[in-house]
Amino acid sequence: MRMTAISLAVSAGLLLSGCGLNVSGSGNEDAATSARADTDTTALAIDGEVTGEITSSSDINYSDGSRYQRFSLPLSEGQAVSLSLEGALPGTLAVFNDNQLIARGEGPGLAFRATSAGEYLVAVSGRGADAFGPFRLAAKTIEAYDGTPLAGEGEIVDWLTGSAKDYTLQVERPGLYTITLASSAFDPVLRVRGPGVEAENDDSGGTDSLLRLFLEPGSYTLNAAALEGDGRGDFNLAVRYAPLPGGMVTRDGTALVSGQMAVARVDGGSGRTFVLEVPSDTQVIVEARSEEFDTVLHVEGPGGTFEDDDGGSGTNSRLSTRLAAGRYTVRVASLGGGSGMFEVEARIEGMEAPAAGGVTAP
Repeated sequence: MRMTAISLAVSAGLLLSGCGLNVSGSGNEDAATSARADTDTTALAIDGEVTGEITSSSDINYSDGSRYQRFSLPLSEGQAVSLSLEGALPGTLAVFNDNQLIARGEGPGLAFRATSAGEYLVAVSGRGADAFGPFRLAAKTIEAYDGTPLAGEGEIVDWLTGSAKDYTLQVERPGLYTITLASSAFDPVLRVRGPGVEAENDDSGGTDSLLRLFLEPGSYTLNAAALEGDGRGDFNLAVRYAPLPGGMVTRDGTALVSGQMAVARVDGGSGRTFVLEVPSDTQVIVEARSEEFDTVLHVEGPGGTFEDDDGGSGTNSRLSTRLAAGRYTVRVASLGGGSGMFEVEARIEGMEAPAAGGVTAP
């Protein structure tokens, strides 16, 4: 974010004709200037909210012509705070303590830690000379993460201060784990690594990140980072567990049974491989369906090599061809490296479908 004329507050040399944004309200100013500073600063409390509006009559930042309003926030030493800026105003936030810039960012949020006890000045500025409108400014305390590993499920509220952070997830039972990283202060990137897993997500509808992974028991590292690399602000990291759906396949080499559906998952560039026994020269249909990624279907064996991307409905895959007798490898992958759950089903002409149920993983 470009530094708005809030920077006037840390450089008296930018004050013109005795006017400008004065952060501390102290120094060599006269009584009239000091009284004006007190009048122009509105109290803001932790877990409280104030409203304001940037108009053409608001005080002006002389560096770019934008307008600003100021708020005072009492904090204790080491206190972690999250600010949120909402409303029609396209605005920026900056926090000062004794003429020192503590944190800054373009809305809608900003998190910081108090360096000492005292009154902090929070400045709301329009994002440019033509930015006007009403806004709501709120402050809340962030409960600092104590470093305890997540055990299967849980939630962490923490903040970035310019570099990525690692967290430990201890998995005791195999299953599907939904891991989300959400922030209103920066564009988050979520990475998960551990036994047999190396996954990453930047964007899962909006800017928040989400991964759904099959995890075996073990220790995993969850990495929270900002897309731009030096993000600052609070975030929420959450892990939710769900048992495996019936018949879910978790290992390669599972046999497909004609007329019986198999449920599995792919992560990133990895695929899932099955085997299909074709008893005689006959017509075979193989379908792969997913609501979470664009499927690609590969079939290879004595009758040749076949591939399909969008032969089914939407981005689903479907192959219908005559195959010679023999063993075939069926592989389902994601076009473009996406991740998610899928269903795969093979139907061999002349073979009756088995009783209702799904393919069971070995």
